[in-house]
Parts: sequence; structure tokens; C-alpha cells
Amino acid sequence: MRSLRRLVTVAAPWALAGCAWLNDDSGLVRNSANDYLEARETRPLVIPADLGASPVRDSWTIPNIEEKPLARHFPDRAPRPDAIFREDDDAVKIQKLGGRQWLVVGDAPATVWPVVRQFLADNGVAVADEFPRAGRIDGQWLRVAGDAWRDVVRTAIQEARPDAEGDGQERIRFRIEHGIAEGSSEIHVRYENENLAAPTDGWPLQSASEAVEEKLLHEFGAYYGAGIAIESVSMVALDIAGERKAVVERDAQGHPLLRLNVDFDRAWAVVGQALQRAELTVTEVERDAGLFQVEVSPRQLTGGGRSFLSRFLPGGDGGGTQPFDIRIAAAGEAQLVQVFQAEGERAPQDVSQQILVMLREFAS
Repeated sequence: MRSLRRLVTVAAPWALAGCAWLNDDSGLVRNSANDYLEARETRPLVIPADLGASPVRDSWTIPNIEEKPLARHFPDRAPRPDAIFREDDDAVKIQKLGGRQWLVVGDAPATVWPVVRQFLADNGVAVADEFPRAGRIDGQWLRVAGDAWRDVVRTAIQEARPDAEGDGQERIRFRIEHGIAEGSSEIHVRYENENLAAPTDGWPLQSASEAVEEKLLHEFGAYYGAGIAIESVSMVALDIAGERKAVVERDAQGHPLLRLNVDFDRAWAVVGQALQRAELTVTEVERDAGLFQVEVSPRQLTGGGRSFLSRFLPGGDGGGTQPFDIRIAAAGEAQLVQVFQAEGERAPQDVSQQILVMLREFAS
């Protein structure tokens, strides 16, 4: 035992020396992590005439990279994360636009999917069909008329629907989509009654009764907000309604833009609501031109903190503001939101990025 202790005592200094030897800070080991930044392509390999060249090939070819004037490179520092403008919004809200209405919750679609299934099960409504990739769950056909019911679904239908001729069949259908805000979901409901409108295999443009649809949205919203369902994530619904409604990306020149995969009416309402919730001062509005003129201060772009963005705006971190134009333009079925300076030029990239992220975070 005494010999073993002596061996450990002698070995310890060598272990410490080994740690120092492997430490980059000692200067003994060169840090090659960023060598790729200085890599250059060398001249092609020359094969002697008496040897075949067929086995020689470039396994690590350098791809052709499209030149972008405003491409972002970070050779000396990591990119800064976007500012956090507000805490997660867990409220359950009903949104309305024209004749459309839907529910917004602060959870991802894969979390909402099992809650819809449990809502139907708790009310004695079997699932007739489901399409996870489309985010759709169809309830079974029901015969509600003429009986007294105790479950929420049938009671809501009886209380809200108009009198239908005869004893027809009725059903409710759900569609779950990504919300505008990151990590949120939209829940759409359709009510079908074979005596009020012809049923369809696809998603109906509108319900047979708007009053029943609204009643069912309220009932499901109350169920969701009460947290009755066991919280879980559906693996089959991870790819639910794959296209996101709001994405901050860059155009071919490298300018940031916010792509809203909705129609113009919805995009106009989304941007207007986001500006109001972000408490930005709107000085002029031109709907036909898709234009909002706003005043922005550095603190509004950083969630209230200091930031390098203040160097782009007058007044530093003080109370100075600068005018910007926020424009909405159609691009196929989507709408592109872009930020311009008052003179008509594109806003600086970092400022534009933060304004667009702010709009996405405050939208719903």
C-alpha cells in the first residue's frame, strides 16, 4: 500500500504537466480551428504519362458559390442572436378577420394535435378520419336533434345551430396550422350539417352555421386553457401543416424580408396588429400601396436593452427616433414585408432584421 501511494504521488505532477501540454492557452499546441478560412485551391495534381489517371478524383470538391453583394460573413465573431421582444404568450385567443375566425394558442401543432383528439374523446365523439400532414381531424357523423345531451359538443350544436329540416347528420372538423408567431398554432373548426349544406371530402370554405362554429371555438378554447388534457407531443403530427406562416429570410441581394404565407388582407392585419402591440408610432398608412410609415427608436429594436444597433440610429440609446417605411408586396400566394428608409433606400441589414423579427414576434 505504501508503494502504491508513492507511485500515485509521483505520477500526479506528470498528469498536471500533460494537461498543460494539451492546453491551447499554453502556446504549445496550435489552434487550427479556423484554418479553413484561409484555405486556397492548389494547382491540379500532375499524373505521370505512364500511369492511369482514372483512379484519381477530387473527393472534396469546392462547390460554386453564388456571389451575393450583401452576403453575411462572420470570420472574427459569431453572429448575434435576434433580440427577445416579449415573453412567451400562453393566452388562448379567438381571432376574427372578415367572415373568418380561428383560435390561437402558444403551443406548437404537434402539442395541439393530441389535445384535439382528447377533446373529441372526452365528449363521446369518435375520430372518423385524420390527416396529420394536412393537420386535419374529422369527427364522426352525429344525430343531435331531438335528444338531451350532456357533452359539450352536442350541447353546443343544439344551442347554436338554426333549426334544420328533418333529422339530419352533423359533424365537426378541426384543422391545425402553424401560427404567425414562432411556436404558436392556429385551430380552425368547421361544422357540417347535411340538411344545411352539401358535405364535402375536402376542407369546407365555411361552416354550415357560423354561430355553431363560433360556439365550438369558444368551447374548445376553454377546454384548452383549462389544461384538462394530459400534455404530450404527437410524433405523427411533427410534420403537421409543414409550411410556416411567417419566416424571416433574405432575398437574392442579401436584404432581410419577412415572408407571410397568407393573403394580403391577413398580412395587412398581421402587420398592423404587430405594430400596435410593439407600441411603434405609425405616422402614415396607405393600404392600397401596402405601406406603413413608422418611427423607431434604438430601445424598441433591442427589447429595451443596449445594443450595437444604436449606432445605426440617431440619439444612440437615448430617445431619438428614425422614420422607416414598412412595405407589403405580393409574391405569388405569399406576401413579402420589407423595410426601407424614408429616402426610399433599403434599411441597414441589422436594423431591418430586428424590425422584421419584432413584427413576427408581436404578430398573432
